Amino acid sequence: MPQLTREARERAARFLREEARPLERALYAHRFAGGPAAAAEEALAAFRNDDGGFGRALEPDVRTPSSSALATADALRHLAALGAEPGHPLVAGAVAWLRGAFGGQAGVWRVVPVDTNDHPHAPWWHDEDGSLARIFDGFRIIPRARALAGLNHYAGLMEADWLAEQTVRAADDIAAAEDAAFGGGGDGLVYALDLARAPGLPAGRAARLIERLRAAALNVVERDPAKWGGYAALPLKVVDGPDSPLADLFADAIPANLDHLVASQAADGAWDPTWSWGGAYPEAWDAARREWRGVLTLEALTLLRAFGRLAV
Repeated sequence: MPQLTREARERAARFLREEARPLERALYAHRFAGGPAAAAEEALAAFRNDDGGFGRALEPDVRTPSSSALATADALRHLAALGAEPGHPLVAGAVAWLRGAFGGQAGVWRVVPVDTNDHPHAPWWHDEDGSLARIFDGFRIIPRARALAGLNHYAGLMEADWLAEQTVRAADDIAAAEDAAFGGGGDGLVYALDLARAPGLPAGRAARLIERLRAAALNVVERDPAKWGGYAALPLKVVDGPDSPLADLFADAIPANLDHLVASQAADGAWDPTWSWGGAYPEAWDAARREWRGVLTLEALTLLRAFGRLAV
């Protein structure tokens, strides 16, 4: 099986050191070179707002500086992976922001703030008369599932009854969703898997949710290598390692997808996004594309290591 050679791995590392955002540089150092988690937390703090939430293009396709549930949930995911304690100010601020931004009876968070239209953004983040809620299935999965997964990781900071109620409610809603809710690039499946693996989800509901996601994945994930060069839900998008709840479903496709990942590295060591903004905000897209290259390069190296495809 093709591996990422030592020379190719060094090109990727050099790209991250020299071209990526400070966040991806620090995360790479932490994951691959024993760098301190505190350095990555400090880099993540650059995306934090005074209200405790995160924005400032942490999600490169959304350029508004305002806090969003999308970015704040992602920040909590990073903090949990870095082992940040509940008392860490970034954690406490993010948890408080998410609790305050919760949509009440709707039981969801708006994915990005209303001022997104006033700043450069990818076309799919544009909201016109409620189009964003329609595109993202009423926000039942994105960002709700990841937000609740993060809140469950730091459950000690939350009202236990409220968190349990919202977690179960979200899991049941997602389990009842149509396959179309998980389509597109597969992000809905990834977010739902975050919730399925959350520590606060009762075992029976977690099993039911995973069963539903396994069924949806068979209809959403693209197995045809000829279609992997575009924007699609690739097997490695939803299978982050051999222990993933979906790994066995795509055992036949994962080796070829890993081969594809190795082969798609650019000459400078990076991996490129397979999407664009279609000509909108060209200068901002150039900046977002550079940032995505760092994000995707770190993701590629992390996946290749998880499957034993990095040459030592």
